[in-house]
This record gives sequence, structure tokens and C-alpha cells, in this order.
Amino acid sequence: MKVNKICLKRLLWTSVSIFLGMPTTVFAGQYQYCYPVTQYRTVRDPAYHPQAYEDGYREGANVARKYEKYEPRTVGGEFARGFDEGYEGRPLAGQRNTIADRQESYETSQCRNYYYNEKDPINEILRNVMSDFERDLRRDWHRLPN
Repeated sequence: MKVNKICLKRLLWTSVSIFLGMPTTVFAGQYQYCYPVTQYRTVRDPAYHPQAYEDGYREGANVARKYEKYEPRTVGGEFARGFDEGYEGRPLAGQRNTIADRQESYETSQCRNYYYNEKDPINEILRNVMSDFERDLRRDWHRLPN
């Protein structure tokens, strides 16, 4: 004989609740509502390297010190500029360009489960589910980034 897992969980919860003196509420129905939510994440550019100029300068100066033949760097950007200036013995000028992080938005869905007792009148069920939904919506609204 198979025992329904949900019924077993409800029976166990009710038994524990009665034993501990907690109020017992057994919900017979469940309503799930899913809605779209915009989320944001910070994306770091793979080219973000704040020490690129200094690294290039140091490498260029080391190559010049070893009297190796000059070969232009194919990387480009701040590293190549630093390498050239280090190789030629110019003074350290510092990095000119930095790449800022960017905010990227994406759409996802968020789901909420609302439970109700099937013995309650439909008006009360709808009022309770709507009040829970409005509470959750206000809570989610305050979590939005500025």
C-alpha cells in the first residue's frame, strides 16, 4: 500500500504542531503565480586590466635591458603603449584609458506560491491571495536597483 507523500507530510506536521501546542492550519489548495522580473548584473570587460600600462612598461624595459630586438606587441591598447615607452626609455606616463564595468539587465521570472483552505469562502480565499500577492509585489519593488 503506497502512502501519499503529501498526506504523510501534512499528517506529520499536524502531529508535531499539536504536540508542541502550535496552531494547526492545514491548507488544501495552492495557487502559483509567476511574473517577469528584470534583474541586473555587473559585467567586467575581459580587457579590464588597470595595470596594463605598468606591466607593458616593465616588460619593455626588461627587453631593452637584455638588448633584445624590438618587436611590436600585437595586443595593442595600454599594454602596447607601455611596452613601447619602456623599451624606448621614456619616463613612466601612466595609464590613460580604463574600461569601466557595465550594468547589464536580463529578464527572468519569479514565482510565488499562495496557499489556501478549500473550506473557506471563495471571496476570503481571493482576498487573502491578493493581499499576499500585493505584499510580495511591494517587497520586490523595494529591491529594485536605483
